[in-house]
Amino acid sequence: MTREHTLRQFLDARRAEPFRPSLSDCAMFAADWIVELTGSDPAAPWRGRYNSLDEGRALLARDGFASPAEVLASILVKNAGWMQAQTGDVAVLIEADEEAMGIVGGGHIHVLRPMRGLGAVPLDRAIRIYRP
Repeated sequence: MTREHTLRQFLDARRAEPFRPSLSDCAMFAADWIVELTGSDPAAPWRGRYNSLDEGRALLARDGFASPAEVLASILVKNAGWMQAQTGDVAVLIEADEEAMGIVGGGHIHVLRPMRGLGAVPLDRAIRIYRP
């Protein structure tokens, strides 16, 4: 199965999933994708342990991470930039003045947003790209 096909199935399974901190937020969305590809859960220490994004950031800070993107940086290979991104890479972008994560799908990034659910933004919004 190709990465594109795997991504389509992954996204289809999440289309109706509501945004819920620690279960279905942008960090868990990216972590779930990494689990899908690798079988390893980078978010295991925090999954289901916070009820708000502020609580999640506090848990990460307690464990020595400034953001969920720092967790990615500790486990994945960073690419040179968005122009070299491939389908299935994990992107870091700024959303509402915070770092957020999504999954590259061609010329856009699939994102999971509060209140709006699954959506997409242009690929050039990425500030960093990681390859799982």
